Amino acid sequence: MNKTKLKQGTLAWEKARETRVGGSEVFDIVRYYAADEELQNCGINAEKFRAERPYTSAWALYHKMRRDGLYHREALAPEFAEYGHAIEPYGVSVLQRGRAKKLKPGEVYADDKLIVSLDIAGTAEEVDIVPFDYGTGKPRPGQKFVCEQKSMMPQKAKEPVPFKYIVQAQHQIMQTGADFFILQIMILNEDTPFLRGKVCQMARSRKYKFLDENLAVVHLYFQSNNHLGALIDTCIGRFFDAVENGEEPTPYIRDDSQQNIIESIRANNLFNPDAVVDYDLRAYAAAKEKKDAAAKVQAAELQKIIETAMARNACRFDAGCGITGSFSKNGRFLMREART
Repeated sequence: MNKTKLKQGTLAWEKARETRVGGSEVFDIVRYYAADEELQNCGINAEKFRAERPYTSAWALYHKMRRDGLYHREALAPEFAEYGHAIEPYGVSVLQRGRAKKLKPGEVYADDKLIVSLDIAGTAEEVDIVPFDYGTGKPRPGQKFVCEQKSMMPQKAKEPVPFKYIVQAQHQIMQTGADFFILQIMILNEDTPFLRGKVCQMARSRKYKFLDENLAVVHLYFQSNNHLGALIDTCIGRFFDAVENGEEPTPYIRDDSQQNIIESIRANNLFNPDAVVDYDLRAYAAAKEKKDAAAKVQAAELQKIIETAMARNACRFDAGCGITGSFSKNGRFLMREART
């Protein structure tokens, strides 16, 4: 894969992405085509890897590459897309601090099947000579690196780094000849739609000052996982063999979680909006109606219990028939039915 003159955000770049598999989409190919044993040989927990929420599906990417008109990419919500673009230059300026050589944002590598759009590329300097957060040893001055920028909500930042980020960055290493990668995580202290919108509207100088005070930037250093890189290339090969031979992947992974399966089907429905199933929903509608009616009765009865607790200054109840109930510390009313 070679570096191109494509500029991210341009019409030419968008058109190139429409006919190629992008860096973030590689995760879904590995998730589908890698065997559990292959993932575990890379030091990856296969069960947790597959449980992660996919970007799209191998089925969708198959039709994208077949160019049969079924593929349609769901656009990122403007609230997140515009905010991400607004803070990326600030992230570059933060990573540039303490460096003699200028970083290169926005490089694009491509061939006739794949496209990799880098957030940042650079050469390791003294500021990078720190122990790898993931791996052993340290980067060496002069080594090439790629940096993937991600904005995260505060609650998400407390969770383990998503596998999709690792796969995307490792794929970038393999395609660009880099030696290691940096994951730049940017966390707005008070992450609300209002503040995201405010950041998008600010002039550069004011924005940078605001972000200095309100945005936490964390850099995680990842040593290249050559085993994972080889597995990524193997899975990409399996995928394109399937495309060439007309071997359509299933729309979802069968042993996946129910939520991931439904989300995959929902995303796939974008590619075939006319797909409607004839199904008798009357039984479900009747059951829902009964449940909703029962929920209203239950809420009214609970209100009576709360008012009684307030009037009697007591939180434990006994029906005299073996049924008891009490309020827990968090205010929930817990009931225990009579033993038979």
